[in-house]
Formats: sequence, structure tokens, C-alpha cells
Amino acid sequence: MSGVLQPVDMNVDRSPARKRARYEELSNDSSNESGRWSLHRGNANEECDNGVGRLDCDVEDLLTDDDTIFCKQEPTAIDVSCVSMSPNTRSQQLSLLESSLTKDSLDKLTLGEYDALLVKKPVIRPNSKINYFDLLSDEIVLQIFKCLPKWYLRDMSFVCRRFNRLSKDESLWRRLDASNKHLYPGDLGQIISKQVIVLRLARSEISYPPIMPGCKAAQHDFHSRLLYLDLSMASICTESLTVLLSKCNRLKKLSLENVAVNDAALIALSANKDLEVINMAMCQGVMEDGLKYLLTNCRNIRELNIAWTNMNKSSIQYLCQNLPPTMDRLNLSGCRKLLSDENVGDLVVRCPRLRELDLSDCTTISGESVKHITTLEDLNFLALSRCYLIPHRSFRHLKRIYTLAYLDIHGGYYDPAEMEGVQASLGAKVEINKFKFSSVARPTVGLRKSSIWTMRVRD
Repeated sequence: MSGVLQPVDMNVDRSPARKRARYEELSNDSSNESGRWSLHRGNANEECDNGVGRLDCDVEDLLTDDDTIFCKQEPTAIDVSCVSMSPNTRSQQLSLLESSLTKDSLDKLTLGEYDALLVKKPVIRPNSKINYFDLLSDEIVLQIFKCLPKWYLRDMSFVCRRFNRLSKDESLWRRLDASNKHLYPGDLGQIISKQVIVLRLARSEISYPPIMPGCKAAQHDFHSRLLYLDLSMASICTESLTVLLSKCNRLKKLSLENVAVNDAALIALSANKDLEVINMAMCQGVMEDGLKYLLTNCRNIRELNIAWTNMNKSSIQYLCQNLPPTMDRLNLSGCRKLLSDENVGDLVVRCPRLRELDLSDCTTISGESVKHITTLEDLNFLALSRCYLIPHRSFRHLKRIYTLAYLDIHGGYYDPAEMEGVQASLGAKVEINKFKFSSVARPTVGLRKSSIWTMRVRD
């Protein structure tokens, strides 16, 4: 047995405990002075070779003050890089590695590959319990919070009482983009309670009731600071819309495109006497009684888009006779057979300073309406698309308007020769059929999805 298993210089004193237990020194009276591997001494019939066994280390035997190869905070982790070796422990660490690693691993260690591959990253543990936010003033913390997305502020409010108070500061909620969202009951009340100034809710689904008891907006004397509100294509019932508009009295620009309204909602809207821009395109439910309140109280309207609202004839007549003289841009398209030449005459008398006018798809107006329009001295844009009763010769009267720059007469009901005649009579300064869609009072035009009426809705 001794001739086969010769002792190997393995730095026995530093070998793992299980390996060291299998190596036995011969007694002094033995003739063989070298160490040998022994079998278990017991009953001869039960002799078996215990072998070398697994090279598992006993951590308690290996953790010494000089051994930096084992991480004392993580006993099962071994740092085999040369960074952990000091001049005093280098030799014993290398001998320990030589007794535990394979030949390939030793070759890699010799070539220095372990330095680049297995260097253990240092663990940085804070040695100070100072809360540095306590050293900052509220103004500085608010400036930090302004750099965070709005949905992070809710998480910050759960950190501590101070963060909860600062996360509700009104300066952080001046503008908010909640478009394409589903607002559960009471969510809208929480939003307007933060005194948002610029709010976008386009294509959002707003559940009823929008305001729940317990928030600031539910108080009787609460008035929102909303100035710019976009509800285009939003899914909101008339009751919720009335509740929302009743909390606002400072609105300047509002978009209700494709939103159902009623007289109660228009009456609540009429409390905003500084209203300047209203987009009510494709609104359903616009009636004469609601228009009376709106046009009587809101006398500073500059832009109005009330196209394709399916108003009845009496509502259209009242609108043309009572528009405020401050009107600058007007879209009254889609009236079909309900708008007459007389209505156009009343309209231009009430709004002599119009710069943009869209009467497309009003199929009953004729060349008399064109003559009425020529009295608008400041007119820059005119749309009369698909007004089939207007002959092409009537457009020649428009050359009296020196400020006219664009004329839209889409529809394809004029021959190319007739179109050339219109262009020749108006001159090269007038561009024909340049725009396909109206931008009157609309909050977003083109690809600008992060702003409404040129104002950002995201910080």
C-alpha cells in the first residue's frame, strides 16, 4: 500500500480538516519515516477504503486573521484573486489553492486570468446613518421632485410624512397629461384637488362619480385653478361633465370634441367668463337654451369650433345673431341644409374682425353668401368645400379681400378649367386647397402630442 500511495507535499498543516484527518504520521518506532495513507482500523471483515473524499472545507478551521482569501462576512464565498493576497499570507494561500484546485485552474491562476475574471467586487456598506434629506430645505427637495415623473410622486408620498406633504405641493402639479387613461371613481377629484392648471384628458375614460366625498374638490366652496382643459374624445357622461365644469370658473381654453353635452353642462360652462377658445366639434346635445347662457356670459370668445354638432335651425340662427364681436376664428361647417345666406349675412355683421372662416358642407348657401363674406376686410383663410350651390364665378368677388391668402374648395365638383379660372382671378397670392382639415380651436395639430394649444402638459 505504501509503495502505491506515496505521500505528497500538500502543506498538510494548511489542508482542509477532512483531508488532514486521513493523513497519519507513522510512530517513531516505525522503520518507514514517510507518511502513509491508512485504512480504517477495525474488524478485518469490515475493512474498507475511506479514500480521500470530497475536498470540502470546514470554514471554522479556515477562518483565521491572516486568511483574507475567505470573506468573513460571507463564509461560503472565496475570493481567489491576487488582490486579496498580502505579502505575509501569499505563500500559505497559494499552497491552499494548490491543494484544492485542479491543474487547469492552477494554470489559469498562474497566467493571471483570475485577476480579470474572478475579482470580487467590493461591497460598499454605509457607515453613516445620517439622513441627508433632513439637511435640505423644502425648496430644494421640491426642485428634486420636479425632475421625477408624476407617477413616482405617489410612491414618494409613502416614504415619510415630510415627503407625503411635499409630494402634494401645488407647484408639482401645474401641468398633467392623463390622456388615454382609465380614471376610476374619484380619481378626477383627486387630480383637480391638486390645483392643476394645464390638464389633458384626451381619449380618457372617466368613471362616475368623478369626485368622491373627502377630497378638497368635494367641498362646496372649492374652485379649481384650471385654465386649459382638453377633453377631446373623452368618455365621460353628461353628469360627470357638469360636475367637473361646475368646479371651474377660470377656464380660458376648452376642448369638448366628440363629447356629449346638455344644457346643464353649458350653463356650468358659462360661469367661465374669461373663456377665449372653445372646441365643440362633433358635440351632441347643443341646444338653443344652453347657447343662450354661454354666449350671454362669455363675451371674450376668440375661437369657436362648433362644426358637425347637428344643431337645429333655431340654434344656428341664434348663434349667427349673437356671436361676440371678438370672434377671430370660426368653424361652422357641417350645417348641411340648415345654414342659409341670411344666416351668413348676420354672422359677418356680428363678427367683422374674422380672420378664419370655415363654412364647408353647408349645401344651401349660394353666391350671395360669398358677397357677404367679401365685407370681412381682415379675412385670411376661407373654406367653402362641398358648397355645391356656389358657382365658380362667385369666387372672383373674393379678390376684393386683399388679406386673403388661402381658399379651400375641396370636393371635385369644379372642372380643372374652372379651377384655373378661379386661380387666375384671385392671383398667385392666394393658395387654393392647401389644407384638408381645420385647426380652429383644436388643442393639438399634427404630431404635437405633448402639448395643448402650444403649452406643454409634461414637465
